[in-house]
Amino acid sequence: MKRLALLLLAIALALPHYGMAQRILNGSFEGAGNTCGYNLSNSAFTAQMLNVVGFGEKNELDILNASCNYGPAYRGNTFVALTAIAGITDAIGLQLSEPLEPGQTYTLQFHFKLGRIVNGPARLSIGVASSPNSHGELLHTVFELNNDWTRRQFQFKPPIRAAYLTVIVECAGEAWVFVDDFSLVCPTVQLGRDTTYCELESRTLDASPKFDTYQWSTGETTAKIVVQDPGLYWVETKLGGCTLRDSIELLEKPTLCNCNLYIPNIFSPNRDQHNDTWGPVSPCELLDYEVLVFDRWGGMVFRSQEISEPWDGQFRGQNAPNGIYAYRVRYRFKNLDKDAPTNQSAGLIQLLR
Repeated sequence: MKRLALLLLAIALALPHYGMAQRILNGSFEGAGNTCGYNLSNSAFTAQMLNVVGFGEKNELDILNASCNYGPAYRGNTFVALTAIAGITDAIGLQLSEPLEPGQTYTLQFHFKLGRIVNGPARLSIGVASSPNSHGELLHTVFELNNDWTRRQFQFKPPIRAAYLTVIVECAGEAWVFVDDFSLVCPTVQLGRDTTYCELESRTLDASPKFDTYQWSTGETTAKIVVQDPGLYWVETKLGGCTLRDSIELLEKPTLCNCNLYIPNIFSPNRDQHNDTWGPVSPCELLDYEVLVFDRWGGMVFRSQEISEPWDGQFRGQNAPNGIYAYRVRYRFKNLDKDAPTNQSAGLIQLLR
């Protein structure tokens, strides 16, 4: 039972873990039904759109879907349109599961596209607020509005403790802007693939300097650590509302220290059961392998992708003539670092019957 518990713990640590403390409760504007809703008052919009509040002065919000003749939502079934006319604007507040904390780093992703613009330009502004009745503090502004769904992502540190994300369209003329798919996203932490060495001397594990805090299985709290012993290592990082974890296992296999590729330089394919074939040999299993043999004019006379298939001195069913041939071989040993480059070697061999 104890061995099983340790195995389950190792599997859990080996899987990358992503956690977001805060999330936008209805960032894709779902739950409003399939009816197209035009020029909805703030109160009517709020009644239909769960966890989203309308509070702008224009008071004419729209809930749209693919049947409304303005294309499908970017994600899900419905999206929202905001209008601005002569400086009077629509605005919405998206409720968060937990308030955003001042000074912490968050990453917001959303999508938008232009429905209509008259006497522009127009801009789409994102902010944070503590209550759903004000624009709050401005975080980010989009000045270039396109006719197709466009993704925007940015990082921010809220200047206040914010319970709502706010969205507002502004235009001196008239603008109609569609928005969809608001979400707080986490970065990733990746220590690399599990790796087997013949002998581990030292390796730097780098979790990247983009996070606020680090906690390694070794007790260290820096972005990078140097390890010299085989084993399972993990790191837990935090960035704003994100808590992330990844692990890497470093193994030793001493038999790999004897892994070499041996390449003969002469062979005599005269069928006397001695030195009748030519090809590289190795005591270790290969992951990738290819050998090419060329005659003196550069023509290829032999090719193999299996180390167990050597050259028998034949070319197109006939004995290849005596002489000097060139070879080129590329290979990679199995169970070594999967990110290691492929080895290459070239040289000359003599065929002598």
